[in-house]
Formats: sequence, structure tokens, C-alpha cells
Amino acid sequence: MSYEPRSRGMRSRRTTTKKPASKEKRTESEYEFSYKESVPVNPQEVSSRAMNALAHLGNQRFGMPPYSEHFRRWILDVEAVLSDFKTSLPNAVSNGFDNSVTQLISNIRTELGARISAEEQLSAKVTDLQGQLAENEREIAELESEQRTKMHETKRDADKAMSKLRGEINALDAERLKLLRQKPTFLERIFGSAKVRVENSSRSLSSKRTDLESRQMSAKQRMSKLKAIYEEKRKPLDARQVELREELVKVRSTALDDAVEIRKTVCEQLRQIVSTAVGQLTSQPSQEGEQ
Repeated sequence: MSYEPRSRGMRSRRTTTKKPASKEKRTESEYEFSYKESVPVNPQEVSSRAMNALAHLGNQRFGMPPYSEHFRRWILDVEAVLSDFKTSLPNAVSNGFDNSVTQLISNIRTELGARISAEEQLSAKVTDLQGQLAENEREIAELESEQRTKMHETKRDADKAMSKLRGEINALDAERLKLLRQKPTFLERIFGSAKVRVENSSRSLSSKRTDLESRQMSAKQRMSKLKAIYEEKRKPLDARQVELREELVKVRSTALDDAVEIRKTVCEQLRQIVSTAVGQLTSQPSQEGEQ
């Protein structure tokens, strides 16, 4: 009897479909409230906030020039206060409000813009004058250095030449003293040769001393001439230095102030506009009730 293996039946394949998540991701819309509760805006609080901010900006002082960056930042701060007011109380804004505010902002921009331009021009002039001063000082320093070099070289050459002459004078003087101390021989007394040698030595010594005095005088004259040339060249540079310094002091003294009075006036006018707008807004319910 033959054996036949038992064949297995085919297993059923498992489904590859993923089970849906037990908790589906909710859309953002499901998290939103079905209604939003509007928070009432208190016009007086908005007005008070804007009025206090404008009062602060109107009295704001700036420490030291340059004021250009302060002015630019101040304008942005004023515009930010007005923008916040308009956003918080849109019902208080009218064409008249916008026109008045736009005109005031335009005026103060023009005024501060002119001051910024003037300050930048002054700053550029100060920078230019400082550059000219530095250049003039450089020329003076170069002239002084050149003068010191020339004076040193002239003195060095003169001292070198005179030192050589002094050595020759000392040698001649020693030779003359030696001749004077020597006893002449019989023939020297007869022919007078010893006396001649002494006289020649004395003449040479006198000539050398005269030459030394001449060289000393010549060195002094050269030094004086160099000094005179230096002073002649230095004179216009010194005058230019004084002129530039005086001009720099003058320019710096004309620096503009921080325009606090102008800014204060504009902020007071803006406060009045805000106050009027809020007053008109708060009076609207009573007017409607009377009708």
C-alpha cells in the first residue's frame, strides 16, 4: 500500500488594510469656538493711553547731539501711538481726524527733516575741518622733523670739521712750545733758523685758530639761516592751524537743539485731536437717544 502525504490547505491571507485609528486627528476647525465673545473697548482707557503716550513724547528730551536718529525714532513712536489709537477705536476715526493728523505729521516731518539735513551738513563740515586740521598738523610735524634733521646734520658736519681743526691747533701749539723750549745750536743762533721755525709755527697756529673761528661763525650763520627758513615755512601753517580751529569751534557752536518746543506743540495738538475724536464718539449714544 503506497503512502501519500496529506496535502495542506491554503491558509487564508491576512488583510493588509490598516485599521483606522481609534481617534482620528481632529481638524483645526473643530477646536475653534462656535462663537467668539467680543471684549468691549473702553474709549476712555484707549484715550488715556494715547494721551499719556503723546504727553511723554512731547516732553521727551534727547541727551547730546547728533539728534538725527532721535528725531527719526521719535516720529516712528508718534505714528505708532496714533496707529494703536486708530486700531483700538476705529469708530472714532473720521476723515477730519485723518486729515488733521496727516497734516501735523507732515509738518513735523518737514521740520525735523530740515533739522536732520542741517545737522548732517554740520557733521560733514566738522569732519572736513577735522581732516584739514589733521593734514595741517601732519605738514607741521614733517616740517619739524625736516628741520631737526637739517640742524643735526649741519651741527654734526661743523663739529666734525672743527674737531679736526682743534686737533691740528693742539698739535701746532705743542710743536711751538717744544721749539720755544729747545736751546738753539751755535749755527741756529748765527743764522736765526730756530727763530724762523718758531715764527712759522706761530703763524700756522694763528692761521688755524682764525680758520676755526671762521668755521664757527659760518656754522652759526648756517644754523641761523636754517632757522629763518623753517620759521618762514612754519608761519602760514601756524596761521592755518589757528584759522581751522576757530572755524571748527564756530561750526560746533551752531549745532541745533533737540527741538523739544516744536515737538511738544505738535503732541499737544495731536492730544487735542484725539480728545475731540473720543468726545464725539462717546456723545453719539446720547444724541441717538434724543432723536
